[in-house]
Formats: sequence, structure tokens, C-alpha cells
Amino acid sequence: MKIRLIEPRPAGLSMFDSALLPRLGLPLIGRVLTREGHDVRIYVENLAPIDWGDVLSADLVGFSATSATAPVAYALAASLRRAAIPTVIGGVHVTFLADEALDHCDYVVRGEGQQTILELVAALNDPARLEQIAGLSYWDGPAGRCLKRHNPDRPACSPEEFAALPAPDLSLIVGSERMTSAPVMTQWGCPFNCNFCSVIQMFGRNVRARPVEDILDELETQRDRGNVFFYDDNFVIDKPRTMRLLRGMRERDLRFIWSAQVRAEIVYADKRTGEIDHELLGLMRETGCSTVYCGFESANPETLKLYRKQQDVESIRASIRAFHEYGIMVHGMFVLGSDADDKAGISQTAEFAIENEIDTVQFLILTPCPGTAFYDQMAAEGRILTQDWALYDGHHCVIQPTLMDPYELQFSAHKAMARFYSARRAWRRLATSLIRNLPFLLRLAWRDVVLNRQFPRLARGLLDRSRQLDAVRMFKQRLNREKRRRLESLVMVPALRLYGHRQIRRWADQARSRAHIEFLKRLMPRVPGRSGKPPVCDRAVKSLS
Repeated sequence: MKIRLIEPRPAGLSMFDSALLPRLGLPLIGRVLTREGHDVRIYVENLAPIDWGDVLSADLVGFSATSATAPVAYALAASLRRAAIPTVIGGVHVTFLADEALDHCDYVVRGEGQQTILELVAALNDPARLEQIAGLSYWDGPAGRCLKRHNPDRPACSPEEFAALPAPDLSLIVGSERMTSAPVMTQWGCPFNCNFCSVIQMFGRNVRARPVEDILDELETQRDRGNVFFYDDNFVIDKPRTMRLLRGMRERDLRFIWSAQVRAEIVYADKRTGEIDHELLGLMRETGCSTVYCGFESANPETLKLYRKQQDVESIRASIRAFHEYGIMVHGMFVLGSDADDKAGISQTAEFAIENEIDTVQFLILTPCPGTAFYDQMAAEGRILTQDWALYDGHHCVIQPTLMDPYELQFSAHKAMARFYSARRAWRRLATSLIRNLPFLLRLAWRDVVLNRQFPRLARGLLDRSRQLDAVRMFKQRLNREKRRRLESLVMVPALRLYGHRQIRRWADQARSRAHIEFLKRLMPRVPGRSGKPPVCDRAVKSLS
């Protein structure tokens, strides 16, 4: 069959617009389907536009949807269904809202979909077999009298089945050459139980891991890319296994600049005594770790308890110091708006990030993802303000907080972002880095640009916005890993902060943001001492930056 798979982009701008990384569900499914002889192509809208002529000639079109992209996926699937092309949607959002999704498509794959999609494709010409496919939701019955059917859930794949899965096929993605990093997945699941996280609802708390040798073999195929992002929700769950992987990278001379998501406490060899795990951190630095993405969530101890985070503020501070001592940048991920958060607490969290010299951050607004305990709580308490899923991206307040108005949460979160991503602070950090490292930069420019006759090509590329990414990639290819890592440590943080500064302004300027802010302002009660006309959020955010 001719099968086309689509990962749509969300409807509006976000802080992550320039992230040229696909999720790995579709490349994994694509690999599984091509091994059965099917013609598969994947479109990731962040990487390349969709060729609708190609899609409209497909026998089946599949979509992967998060909550924020579900409306786009629904609209595209509905239009294809009207063209008599069978459509299927999978992903975490539709896993828990399959009934809703079927209003827009023919089939829904719930949960881990690699086996379900194979059985669905095999049954498309024999509808009687559909009822035997675990994890499938579909329309059943003659035209005009169809009913929605939800087959029993498919059990999560066993550790043995997971270990036998092939590596996702990134070559099936149109525009895959634009990816700035190779995404690599080593395990599914997370043993922790944060109440707002949908990962454990989708993949469970029983962690399944790929064999280390298989991961190393996959990394061998990505040598030319230079950068790797380990897609695991928690890269260091089994520390001895992680260290075997890093030693294997060292032994095979797999020289990447890599990044991963980790928890703060991995820096400890013994958390009870506060002893730092120098062996792990040394291996991370030696094998090329440039950045860790840490789910700190909050600098408020009460909020951490409400989130069931199982970490404390001092561990967060210690982890930042330890990573920085080993030359590893820290991206701090915070979730604002718990029942213990007020405006002052959010401001204190922003100050915490600045004082502890976190390199980059994301301050996302607490969002109830369908399927999570937090969603169930918000729904039961009547605190969900809207079910416009396009707003469920962490940038929009969609719940009624306890200690402030929804507008105040929205404004405080973006004030925190604007304060951290101050353009003045970014330029000051860049100037300081350049001055301190001027001899290194002059040697680099002379030996790797001028002497190699790359300057004219590099200059043309940097001046042409459409070619800037290619120019940067070309320059990076001229450098060895140590030079690239040192250069990135000098300019990456200021560059990312300036990008964040720009995205905050662009977010505030878009019509959907303005409309949502106006909606939240209308919800504010008129009480004595309050004018009823709060400051316009986007203007206030701009003035801060």
C-alpha cells in the first residue's frame, strides 16, 4: 500500500518553532511498515511542506497528534476523508479521547501503535477483522448506521518485544536533511509519577530499554550528523546502563555533541550524603554532552510536593552547580500555576533561574493533558476554562488557578519569560564571552575560515536568512568536536536567549494570543480597588524586555 504519515505543526507560534526535530513515533511505524513492503513517506511540517498531490494519491494517511496539534490533525483528516481516503490518527491525545477523534477520521490507534497499525493495514480490505485488533477504535456498520467501536486496549509491549523493535527510519522523512540533530530513543517509560505528565499514562512506569549495542550501532549510522539528542523522557533511569552506553560511545570513538533530558538528582553518587557522581559527569563531558534538559518544575517546595516531583530545591541548586563545573549547559524546565503558586512565587522562580545562572529556561503554564490525574482533577472541580486544544501548548492559561486569576497567571508566566530572556542581559553575556575568549576566536577565524577559503561562502550564507542554517552547518563541519563545543559554549546561550526574546514578542503579537488574553481579562472579577482594566499583557511583556 501507499501510506503517507503526517506530523502537523501547531496552529500558532511557540517558543519551539525552530526546533527541527521530529517525534519518533512515525519514523518507527514507518520502519515497521516498510519492512512489510509498504511504500511509506513521512511529512513533518516543521521540516518541509506537505506535498498534497502525493498525499491525495495515498491508500491510507496517518497523523500523529498532541493536544496542541489535534485540531490541525482533525481538520486535515476530515478533508481527506471527504476525498474518500482512509485516515487514521494516533498519539497521546487521541489515546484518551478516541471518541472525539473519530468525529474527524476513520480509525484511531490508541497507546503504543507499532503493532496495531500493522494489523490495521492488513485488515483494511477485510473489515470483519477490525474487531480483533487490540488498541483500535473505528466506525462499524453500514453507511448511515455506523457506530463507534473501541476495542480493548493493547497491552504495552514487553521488554523483549521492545528490545526487538527496529530503529526509527529517519530517511523516510521529507526534509530530514534539515535536522540539526539526530534524534535517538533508548527507552520508553518513566518510574516517577508526576501528576501532570502524560508520559506515564502513555508508556507506563515500567521502563523498557533497548540493548546498548543496538543503540551504539544506530549511533554509528549518524556519524555524519555530528549532533545527537537522546529523546528519552528520562535518559538516566538505570545509571549503570547509561554508563555502559557512554563507555561504548567512547570505545567506538563516536564523537558527537549530544544532549538529553535528565532529572536533577543524577548528579549525586549518594544523595543522602550529597556526594557528587564525578564518574558519570566525567563520562558525560568526555563523550560530548553539551546540554541537559532538566525538569526542575518549580523553586517552590510546596509546588514540588503537589506535582509529586520527589525532588527538593537544594537538589536543583546542586545539580546546576555540578553540571556547570563539568562544562555542561543547563536548560531548566519549569511549570507555573500550581495550587501553591501565586504571582510573587512565580516572580521568585524567575529570580531563582537568574541567580543560579541557568543557561536557558522554559516557563510553561500548568496544562491539564487528557489522560492525566491532573486533568481528571481539573475536570471534576470545574476549573477547565476551555477545550480549544490548540491552546494546550503550555503558553496559554486554560485553567482556573487557586491563588490568582487566570489572567494573572498568564501575565506572570510571560513576565517571567521576558525577564529571563532580557535582550540586554543576552547581549551583555555575549560581549563578556567574546572578550574573554578573543584569542581563541581569532585563531579559529584565521585557521578554519580564512586559510580554508571559507569566508566568502560563510559570509554570503549568514547574510541570506534563507541560507543561514546551511552556512552554520557548513562552518560547524569544518571544526573538530572540541572546537565546536567551545564555540557553542561561547555563543549558544546568548543566541538562544536572543531567540527567546524574539519569540516572546512574536507570541504576544499574534492574533490568537491577543484573543486569548482578552478572553482571560473578561474573566477577571470586578472587586473594590481593581479597575477592571488590567494592563495589556503583550505591551507589558514587551516593556520588560
